[in-house]
Amino acid sequence: MKTRRQHAAEDALTKSRRKTQSPVSVGISETIPFDLIIEILLRLPLKSIARCRSISKSWASILRREDFTELFITRSRARPQILISCVENNESLLFSIPQVQKPGVIAANYIMRLPCTHYSKNIGSLRGLVCFTHIGKNHKTEPVICNPSTRQFLTLPHVKTKNVIVASFLGFDPIDKQFKILSTTTHRNCEEYQVMTLGTKKKMSWRMIKCCISHSYVQHDGICVNGVIYYLAGVSRPPRAISIICFDVRSEKFKVINKAKEMLLWSLSTLVNYKGTLGALLSEGYAEVTGETKCFELWVLVDADKHEWSKHISISLPPLWKNIVTEDSLYFVGVTGTDEIVLSPRYLSEPYSFYVYYYNIESNTIRRVEIQGMDSFRHCKIRLSLNHVEDVKLLQYI
Repeated sequence: MKTRRQHAAEDALTKSRRKTQSPVSVGISETIPFDLIIEILLRLPLKSIARCRSISKSWASILRREDFTELFITRSRARPQILISCVENNESLLFSIPQVQKPGVIAANYIMRLPCTHYSKNIGSLRGLVCFTHIGKNHKTEPVICNPSTRQFLTLPHVKTKNVIVASFLGFDPIDKQFKILSTTTHRNCEEYQVMTLGTKKKMSWRMIKCCISHSYVQHDGICVNGVIYYLAGVSRPPRAISIICFDVRSEKFKVINKAKEMLLWSLSTLVNYKGTLGALLSEGYAEVTGETKCFELWVLVDADKHEWSKHISISLPPLWKNIVTEDSLYFVGVTGTDEIVLSPRYLSEPYSFYVYYYNIESNTIRRVEIQGMDSFRHCKIRLSLNHVEDVKLLQYI
């Protein structure tokens, strides 16, 4: 017959086994080293991450830790995506494809949809977030911040201005780890510059800032590289030409970079991130690239203070270029980390086939990849963003 002490020992052993078999219910760190837990979670797909949040408070706490979300973004950079946005019928639909592709056919991965208007603009992807602007009620410009990885979006306060023409840009300060939106209004001799910092504990609002550089005809397609937003605009002071405006996200200061004399920089030229440095892709002075295009150039910024540029490469397109591109009108998307220039159309139209083009700088070769799964969209505007990464951080914790 078992004594009371033996019963107590068996009960303790049973509880210990339960802890080992179901560590989540009592605290996962008691049985599994914390570093191993992080490593396991980093290997999970997004859907599994979402499920893990609902297991317990301890799981949810780990998944919103700053060190974990940063590690997840770092791992995601090794498998970058091309984010595709398609605006149709007052909705913006988001898709993605792997950035590294071989010639052939690939199915687009549908992510989510969010409401928008005909005048909505996708102003790019940055560290896993996407920012849209659309004209809301009373003709007010309203930014919408979206995290495709968590399927969340948030409509932000409208830009405080009487003008309808507003250009907005998403930036990130890598030192203070803060996202900011810069909005510029330059219309009818009126210049206004406003900034909103995302993720502040107080209610997010717009702040007026000063700009010592008078400029207008702002291009809506800007880019953020290493904490600096770059965009094209017409500068009022000499040399009175299309120049590149720089906005330091952390200091919130502006400056201008003039183009090199030989650069055929137009208001619709494409600024790119070339290996962590600002670059500019030019196609015989025009934004559009067709089968008749003979060459294009890649310029790289050497010294912003000295307005010094390097003509990195002048590309004479291969003979097969015209046969592959046929009658498509293409636009530069950017440059990948493997030295490939990506081009795509801006509209989906008949015969409804959608192709993305890759030009390899080193081998001087061109290949075309057909994107399936978007056949039902007709006459809609599309926008591609390179180097899109997955970010598991919820919008309320940004």
